[in-house]
Amino acid sequence: MRIRECSRAVIVNEFNEILLQKFEFKDVVGNKILWVTPGGGMEDGETEALALKRELNEELGIDIDIENESIFEIDVLIEGKKGSFISREYYYKIDMDSNTMLSLKNMTENEKDTFRDMKWWSKSDLEKIDNFAPRDIIDYF
Repeated sequence: MRIRECSRAVIVNEFNEILLQKFEFKDVVGNKILWVTPGGGMEDGETEALALKRELNEELGIDIDIENESIFEIDVLIEGKKGSFISREYYYKIDMDSNTMLSLKNMTENEKDTFRDMKWWSKSDLEKIDNFAPRDIIDYF
């Protein structure tokens, strides 16, 4: 089975809230709409940290050097419209002030087309909804 490697950020602010983005995953069976952490697929030759640095610049317009180790890794089975695959995801914790200026201007056309919203979430608010992934992140902020 195909494996797609991804780097993702668990971004936590001074109020212990996590930043999530809402995307419509059009290439997934059922066009799922989910709240997810910023990040994405690794390109050829990229390390996990370099991929995350690039993704955070694309999706949030921020430039952050990733110097710590990942806090957890998971494999997620995705039912894609062109066949199932494993999303191997590496998660990094990043502390950021809630008033940090964020920008969507560097997003790829596909990201702009599928992006729906962005919001800081408290742990208690996340525990009340079911359309965010992965649920494992609740244990890391």
